[in-house]
Amino acid sequence: MPSTSQVVSAVLPSEKPYVTGHVTAVIGAVISIACFFLPWISFFNRDNFVASLTGVQIGAGPVIEMSGGVVVFQGSPISYVAPTVGIIVIGLVFFAYLRKQITASDGFLKIGLSLVVMVILWSRFAEAQRTAGKISNVDIELQLGLTGVFLGLFLIFVAGILDIRAVMQQKPSFRNTLAALSFMSPATFLVTIFFLIPVVILLLLSLTDLASSNFSEPWTYIGLENYRRMFNDTFFPKILGNTIFYVVMTLVFFNVGLALLLALLTAHINRRASFFFRLLWLLPRITPSVVYIVMWQRIAQPPPYGILNQFLGWLGVEHQPYWINEAPWLFVIMANGFVGASFGLIIFSSAIEAIPKDLTVAAKVDGASTWQIIRDITLPLLRWPLLFVTTYQTLSLLVSFEYILLLTNGGPGLFTTEVWALTAYKRALGTYFGSNQWGYGAAWGFVLVLIGAVLSILYLRVFRFNDLVQEPKIDVL
Repeated sequence: MPSTSQVVSAVLPSEKPYVTGHVTAVIGAVISIACFFLPWISFFNRDNFVASLTGVQIGAGPVIEMSGGVVVFQGSPISYVAPTVGIIVIGLVFFAYLRKQITASDGFLKIGLSLVVMVILWSRFAEAQRTAGKISNVDIELQLGLTGVFLGLFLIFVAGILDIRAVMQQKPSFRNTLAALSFMSPATFLVTIFFLIPVVILLLLSLTDLASSNFSEPWTYIGLENYRRMFNDTFFPKILGNTIFYVVMTLVFFNVGLALLLALLTAHINRRASFFFRLLWLLPRITPSVVYIVMWQRIAQPPPYGILNQFLGWLGVEHQPYWINEAPWLFVIMANGFVGASFGLIIFSSAIEAIPKDLTVAAKVDGASTWQIIRDITLPLLRWPLLFVTTYQTLSLLVSFEYILLLTNGGPGLFTTEVWALTAYKRALGTYFGSNQWGYGAAWGFVLVLIGAVLSILYLRVFRFNDLVQEPKIDVL
């Protein structure tokens, strides 16, 4: 079996930056793993046993006093981030060896992982110091352990830079790609800070029992207990069914269906009239949420206040209840749908306006009807807007609960109109028992993130995203 040095030297031996990057990456990965799995400081001090002195292991959990005066530290998932990165980096080096080259993604992944983990570990340093202070003579071990982990991560960061440099030397065109990526870096930074890192924190929180009742205590790792509790919930099938029904019906009939219909209709009428009509559909979106829902409640009120019942009274209808209790889903879908349709209306109208007029004029000259123009020209050219609106509105509906909370609060009755996002909110920030269960609510929220990611991938497949973004094929004469 070849040694690590032989493996490293076998990867493009003529390209020294490649070899240097691999060697640096392997050294950094080994240090990160060794500081956790093979603690280079383990000692006995009186009756106290301290092991796995990465500093994070110490600071990530409470001190436990065992029988016989033995004191140990209970860790948490944060303890495993550094060795996990080390294992991933070794895997990257191994696959680079198999394909006999390094790629830019290898370098960017090493840089990104090392930076994120260093930020996470640094945020835990103060808590690690406080926990280490509970037992004497461990401050030096804490400092040395964290220093070793940071050294390993820094070497991985340097290895990523060397990998990118090597790719630039081999492929000069990559410089242009790198310049383009530099323009995208601000957006990437924002997505990392406000999405990727919160998702990681949400996952870690979902693996704890953190609640308002034990907020002052350190996080206690309970594994997948919150997820087991969630899937065993009596009303889990009901909430899942409500969410699917709410998203599908609102998306099909309003956010995409009605929006597309309105965009097509307004594109074939007078321009000024269409502008005024589209402006009216924006009113629900710009109206404050509370005022908007109060309007719907006033419409559905029983006599003598309900607007709908006043019209029904003029028609001789005697059954005039509070209609939100009679047909809650109808009002929930309509209240959310009118807001969502305005967004799709703007996107689809802009896309229709951008279609070259030459295409429609040529079709009319050939005798095509309005329906044939819509079917054969307009709709095929709206694939990109359809993909965007469908994906965006699906994710928006999955996490929306504001109007449902204000209109029905998940009722009437028990979980009648309660959707997944509203359940996560109530579990985490307003439970029925008066105790905020942040860990349990985070489990509901993290599953919702996974569902959104899976649906996004499916949409990209259904709409053939690769075909949409491919470069136009131009014949060379």
